[in-house]
Amino acid sequence: MSRCVLVCLCLLGVVLLGAEKNPAASKLVGTWKLVAIEERDADGNLTVPLDYGSDPVGLLMYDATGHMSAQAMRRGRPKLPSDDVHLASPEQAKAAFTGYNGYFGTYEVIEREGIVVHHVEGSMIPNWEGSDQRRKFTLVGDKLILEPPPIQAGGTTRVRRLTWQRVR
Repeated sequence: MSRCVLVCLCLLGVVLLGAEKNPAASKLVGTWKLVAIEERDADGNLTVPLDYGSDPVGLLMYDATGHMSAQAMRRGRPKLPSDDVHLASPEQAKAAFTGYNGYFGTYEVIEREGIVVHHVEGSMIPNWEGSDQRRKFTLVGDKLILEPPPIQAGGTTRVRRLTWQRVR
């Protein structure tokens, strides 16, 4: 047996062994499309997300090597005057920034707690870089529900529930 084939078989065994140790993590692997964001204010009233609006769009990806990427945005954001973002007015730049979020890094699943932790390496929000973003997760068929801790939006506390649909 060639050395290359032996190395490939060993790597496959490591990946499969990791999936056996954490079956919940292996169920997250794939691409997910954002289908809804449910957001509630401090009184529990349903409200429209300030940043994403009522009809957001997004993609979430988890791979078998432990890497992840998340993108979400408001549909129909106003266009900038040109592709040169440096020419945008402060108001235009703020509208573009607050209507979009994206980050990437690695992830781990704490199955016994029902938590996925995103270890953020790079983010649209600079404060997230180097942070751990914890989300409660629930898998229901081909749907993934993520619930981050309460957030601040416009100076008020809100709670979110993001529903993602597996892309096939």
